[in-house]
Amino acid sequence: MTRGDRSPALGGRPQKPSARSWHCALLVVGALFAVTACDGAPDGGGNQGADSAHPDSARADFGTQAATLLLDTELHELRGQLSVKVRNTNPNDPEAPLVDRPVPHPVNPGPHTYLGVMHAEIGALRTLLGDTIPISIEEDRVFAGRPEMLILGHRHGSDLYVPVRLFARVFGAYVRTHCPLANCADIWPREILLHMRRTGYLHSAGVLEGLLEGLVDSVNVRRLPRG
Repeated sequence: MTRGDRSPALGGRPQKPSARSWHCALLVVGALFAVTACDGAPDGGGNQGADSAHPDSARADFGTQAATLLLDTELHELRGQLSVKVRNTNPNDPEAPLVDRPVPHPVNPGPHTYLGVMHAEIGALRTLLGDTIPISIEEDRVFAGRPEMLILGHRHGSDLYVPVRLFARVFGAYVRTHCPLANCADIWPREILLHMRRTGYLHSAGVLEGLLEGLVDSVNVRRLPRG
């Protein structure tokens, strides 16, 4: 893994994490495993043997997941999953208007969180969202649209990674982040948002949340379809 320079969210370059910050990070990860091992030890009078025979598998899975998602970088980054909403053309599943499709993306390191925000390689996002918006790249800075908006990215080797939500918004697309560690994101392209509104799926998360962000309009939230 290349440990290239990183650009912070508000300009300048971040300082290399101190030994104390690394120590704190290791304590956090260690605490996850400690919690899974302890599995809610009783305060007293309980049957420890009986408790240990039934471990909290969900808590253990979470601790394992957190450890496997950590990337080998100088900053705390987690592997992510990035998908795009597309129309469902499967005649055997007529009730689902949309399906999730993984976004084609370079494997190493792939989509990931950087300072808690989902990032993806800019070339993969441009291939997905199209070339209707003018883009100019200067080092780690991306100038997009007219008038130009500035989006700050960071590099892994020669690949430039940008915040998915901010970059997609320039194209009128909505990005919904989910998963317990906020490392999963769905892209709702503008065409999909308009399709869902036009066909009456006004209660969908993309339409309602896109409405809040000003990406769609003409939705009366007091008269949403039932069911």
